[in-house]
Formats: sequence, structure tokens, C-alpha cells
Amino acid sequence: SGGHISALTDFWKPESYTTYHRRHVINTVTRKMIRNILRGNKSVMVTVLRCRQPHSNNLMSLQATMSHWWCRRTAQISAPLNTRCAEGSNNLLHVPSCAASWNVTLTLRNKSAGISDVAKDVDDEPGHLVIEDDSLEEGEFFDSPCHENRKSHFKDVGKQVNVHESVIHELNHLFQINHIDALRMVHSKKFLAVSDAAILKTLHYLKDINISSQQLQRIPWIMLHCSDDLQRKLRKLKEPHLFHTDSEALGFCYFTLNMIMRYQKYFMSEVKTFPHHPNRVYYLAERLEVPVELVTEKIVKTKQILTMSLNRIDHMLDILYAYGMQPEDIVPDLWVFYHQIKRVEERLQRAAQAGCKRPKPWICHATHQVFESSCPCVLQHSERSMVARIEELKEIGYFPFPLSLLHKSQSGYRKIVDCYKEEYCKK
Repeated sequence: SGGHISALTDFWKPESYTTYHRRHVINTVTRKMIRNILRGNKSVMVTVLRCRQPHSNNLMSLQATMSHWWCRRTAQISAPLNTRCAEGSNNLLHVPSCAASWNVTLTLRNKSAGISDVAKDVDDEPGHLVIEDDSLEEGEFFDSPCHENRKSHFKDVGKQVNVHESVIHELNHLFQINHIDALRMVHSKKFLAVSDAAILKTLHYLKDINISSQQLQRIPWIMLHCSDDLQRKLRKLKEPHLFHTDSEALGFCYFTLNMIMRYQKYFMSEVKTFPHHPNRVYYLAERLEVPVELVTEKIVKTKQILTMSLNRIDHMLDILYAYGMQPEDIVPDLWVFYHQIKRVEERLQRAAQAGCKRPKPWICHATHQVFESSCPCVLQHSERSMVARIEELKEIGYFPFPLSLLHKSQSGYRKIVDCYKEEYCKK
């Protein structure tokens, strides 16, 4: 009652139940309990799952089935559950990092992903090479033995701190990153699934190979990777047809070793196309007039560009430059290369007719409804006002944010910002 879910189950042993039936019952009830915990939006009271002695032989099978799934979902929980065994229990289901306990109240809140699955207009080209995405971004670091048994405490969990203070201290000591920026870097709950010792070891390794503070702040997810894995990948990434230095290659550590080898083979096939560059990444960095490491860090998310037709890339860049788009605006939003060249040019023409001297890439790939409703509104506001709002939203952690926030009235904008601060920025 009152939004609480109490999960207390005793399993009896009817003669008619087979081993399969008993295992099925245990799995069904346990999965339902865990999903209620993860999907609930109210206060949840969890009670120990207890099994009688005759069913202890099913616990090992149940643990093997659930532990890997549970470990991947643990990072989504807003606060940890203290583990405490009840003396009266014959057997207690144990899962890594978290376990149910007596009279522990856990407050969960629903968080939307903030990412819309809007279909993009991508031109299908004959002979286009598609390489499957098996990167580490979705949590393959959970499988590393160095990252197991992450101990979460109440002081570790919060809206800003997901690691021990020693990690924050080392970020400041090794990379001269101030306290506020360090907290922002470890804001992701994925850091709860990685041990502090593994993070510290990775930080010292990054310092040894002379990774700059600015680069680490741009890609904080690199701290989630095991230092041994990084060493193997960087050794591979400095082979022929890939990269010259560790800093230039660091962004490609987002990929697995198998994907790195596939791209190396593809770059080898393009040797005649880029006679003056090791690969197309260096060529693209030259055309965008930015350092290679910036392109490497961004292109791993838009990896189709790594196998896209060179004529298409050059044609798109020529159009973007012709309408005044700046390289520093293109690099953070490489998705613009995915869209139809004809539609991109039409959008830029309309923006130029409206008086926009420095168009942004979002104009090219926004949906028709968003473009029609938002483009005129954004162009009506001064650049100073938009810059001030963007800086404020980034400062409070509301980034990325909906485009509509930039052209709301002052009262409407202030109301949304105050609500966000009240919910997410309380100390």
C-alpha cells in the first residue's frame, strides 16, 4: 500500500512440481520483483527473497541466469541498496553490487532518454560498406574483471558524485581539473559500475602517455575503460594506415579491437585515394581545419563517414562552406553528412534568405515541422541572448537541451530552468 511493493515469497515443494516448474517459478517471481524495482516511479520497499532448503539446488542456476542481466541494469538505479543478510533465512539470493535487504526504502525517478528516434534521410550508395556497431559505449566494460565488485556507498551516489573523493583528487592532481569540472565529468551513473581502483589506474595510464586535460574533459567515457585494454588498443592504433600519436588515436578506443582491425583493412584499401595522408581521418581534419584528435573523438559516433564516398564528403563540405558554416560548428555535429545533399542546400538557402549569416548544422537535419516552427523563431532572437542561455544551461548540467528553450519567452524560460534546478541541482 502507499506505493510500496513488498516481495516476500516462500516456495513450497508440492509433489506434482518438477524441477523445471520450481525453477520457472523462481525465475518468474525474481524477474518481476527486479523489474518492479527498476521501472517503479514511487518509493519501493524491498524485502528479502527467501527460499526454503529443498529449493537450494535451484539457486545456482538462478544466479547464473540473473547476475549478468542484473549487473548491467544496476547502473540505472538512482541510489544503492544496502546488503544485509537476515539471520532467519536459509538461503539468500546474491547478485553482484546490489542485493535486496530488510526495510530499505529506495526512491526512483523516471528519466527520459532525451533522444528521439527520428529517422534520418541517408542516401544509400552502391558499394557502401557497413560495419556493425559493437563499441564499448553501451557497457562492455561490465565484463572486465578489473571492473567487478564495484562497492557503492551512499556517499558515492548523488546527482553529481558517482565516484570516491580519491578520483576527484587525482583528476585535480594529475590533470589540473577543478572540482566543478571533475564532478561534471563523472556525472554519468555508468561510473557506479566501475571500481574506483580501476578508474585511478586508467587515469595514471592516461597521464603516462601524455593525454591532455582538455582531451580528457572532452571524452570522459575513456575513464570507464580498463587500462590494459587501452594499452592493447593504442598499440594497435599506431600501426600503419592508422594514427601517429596516442592523443590522435585515443578517440578510436571507443571501438573494439575487431572493429579497429576492420577499419585498418578498409584504410589500407584507400591508400591510392589519400596519397598524402595516412587515412581519411587526417584528410577530413585538414579540410575542416581542426586537429586530428577532435575529428577522431567525434567521428566514432558517426562512423558511417569512415566508409562514405569521398565525393559525397567533398560535395557536402563545399556546400556548407559556401553558405558560411564554420568548421567549429560542423565538427560537433557530423550527422549533417548523413542527409540528402539537395535538402541540405535548400535549407541553407532559406536560412540565408532569412538573414542568417552563420547557419548551424541543425538547420540541415531538423525535421520539417521543427524547421518550419523553430527556424524563424530562433532567427528573431539576438545572438547575445542565445549564447547567454546556452551557457547557463550547460552550467547547470541541462545539456543537450531542446531547441525550443532558446526562443521561449523570458518568463517561460526562467520557469523551466528553475524547475530543473529544483529537481536535479539540490545539494
